[in-house]
Amino acid sequence: MPLHPRTKAPAGGFALISTLIFLGIVLLVFSSMFFWVYSNSIITVRNNQYNMSQNAAESAVETVVGRIDRDFVESTISNATVYASLPTTIDQSAWPIQYTFSSTNGAANRVDVVFQPQSTSIQPLNSQFAGLSGMYQSLDVYATATPSGQSYNVPATVHESLEFAYIPLFQFAIFYNVNLEIDPGQPMTITGPVFCNQNIWEGSAVCTFQSSVTAVLTNYPQVADPFATSYNGSGTPTFAGGAPLNNANSIVMPIGTNNSPGAVLSLLNLPPPAFAMGTAAAYSSNGIVYPANGADLVITNFAAGTNFGSSMPKGTNLIVYYQDYGLSQLPYDYYIITNANSHTLLFTNYVSSKLLGLNTNIYYAGFSWVSNVVFYDWREGWNSGNPKKVQAVQIDMGKLNTWLNNTNSFANSGYSSDQLKLLHSGNHMGSVYVYNSVPLTSSQLPAVRVMDGTQIPSPGGSTRGFTVATPFPIYVWGDYNATNSSGSSLGTNNTAHTYPAALMGDAITILSDGWNDTNTAKLPTPASTTVNAAMLEGIVASNPNISGNYSGGVENFMRLLENWSTSTTLTYNGSIVVLFYSQWATNTWLATGNYYNPPTRKWAFDMNFQNALKLPPLTPCSKAMVRGNWFAHQ
Repeated sequence: MPLHPRTKAPAGGFALISTLIFLGIVLLVFSSMFFWVYSNSIITVRNNQYNMSQNAAESAVETVVGRIDRDFVESTISNATVYASLPTTIDQSAWPIQYTFSSTNGAANRVDVVFQPQSTSIQPLNSQFAGLSGMYQSLDVYATATPSGQSYNVPATVHESLEFAYIPLFQFAIFYNVNLEIDPGQPMTITGPVFCNQNIWEGSAVCTFQSSVTAVLTNYPQVADPFATSYNGSGTPTFAGGAPLNNANSIVMPIGTNNSPGAVLSLLNLPPPAFAMGTAAAYSSNGIVYPANGADLVITNFAAGTNFGSSMPKGTNLIVYYQDYGLSQLPYDYYIITNANSHTLLFTNYVSSKLLGLNTNIYYAGFSWVSNVVFYDWREGWNSGNPKKVQAVQIDMGKLNTWLNNTNSFANSGYSSDQLKLLHSGNHMGSVYVYNSVPLTSSQLPAVRVMDGTQIPSPGGSTRGFTVATPFPIYVWGDYNATNSSGSSLGTNNTAHTYPAALMGDAITILSDGWNDTNTAKLPTPASTTVNAAMLEGIVASNPNISGNYSGGVENFMRLLENWSTSTTLTYNGSIVVLFYSQWATNTWLATGNYYNPPTRKWAFDMNFQNALKLPPLTPCSKAMVRGNWFAHQ
């Protein structure tokens, strides 16, 4: 049988198959690429939508945080439920995409607001206030935003944690709520943090800042003072704690809704009618920020002052109130009685009938530790050619301590009131507020003076310390808070033997241990003096309209009236706080050689004030919202 010859496959069939396979691979690659592009475009769209949703959720969080921050500043914070309901003020009319808002559990038009318990002690703060401490309440806010009518309605949730902090002002070495100027002629080292709610001029080549220096506006480390026309310093200081910081967040003052000096001035004044002294509202969170409502003792006098009568006036010219969620007038402990033209001093109002007799009258009734006195101030009177007469309510701190610790049941002392205070609050008495009713005139200045304060009052052995507050100028006569029951800190920057102390007034003037009220001449001779207390006061601002008119700077925040020199030293340990412009002691600073010459300044920040347990009574606390962590997630 003949064999069939083999048929040969056509070459075109293999080519077709190869082409089909290649086309399949190409189509697979293109489809994969298309899918990849399509998938990535979806991912990009979803990511973009997520980012936009995240921004929308953040706006909801910030809306709630803004409401809480406003209420915090005004001391009217409500509960979390009030803030959880979103307001209808989130205007989306200009947004390209509209959103619905919800809490994390899906409740519409709500957010999650979680307040943590407020701290009971001072703790380190975070963020822009690192290095400072305060009492704070943590807050967490969560909000979810979901877009409407989009191909991919991708939601986003934002979580922000914050702290609403109360920052004690006395933990600053220097805190100014007005422009801060400093130009010491002698070397000065500032050891603690410096903060200013406005601008700082640092114009001294012999000044060294060991810690942070922060301005809400601008630092000017330069020779020319930008706030006093034609006034020049000696150079630029040394910033050992790092370069000064500008444009910081402001620290809200303890009172009012803004930082203006005029608004903050009301801190030391008599409270407004809504928080009148002795009323229930006085002891609310808004009312208690006034030292007049927070002080343990309140002193006032008649408008006549020492003009009430003779050098030892008849009648009564001083009233003292004890404050413990209400005001009660305290009985006198100092009497002068007269019988047949003879006078007898009695340091108690318990007077036996036998001693009084039938014809005895009270010649004077008052207190052993507070009186009206007169002396003269050349700083306030230099422009008139005569010193200004100062009518002061004077507190003898040594006698006040005796009065508070006198357990004699017949002595009408402050002991029983102090024990009542201890029972109700767990603290002994530690503060006094003084309102001087003497009118201000061109020749007369109402004021407060503390004396014999080498050791300030410590009722019952208390280490709480003592604060004196008044809207009027304060004068400190002699050493103040330089010893305690365990030893002496006289003449040193070691404050181991002091109590927490503060003086708060319109201005503060130091009268040395060598001061004498009878001397009315300029530049009397002083003696070296030690003062240890935080000081809150006002200043007279530099006047840019008068050439060279300088405020006196930080170096003269404590006013002086004597011929101090390198042989006399003013030792000071404390905290310098200037919140407003003086309203009573308003005469401008004059350079040395007029009414004073500067001492050797031995000044330091009292490091005790960095310990919450060693802050003085009535320490004012500023308010700040401290931003913490921020998270976003689906």
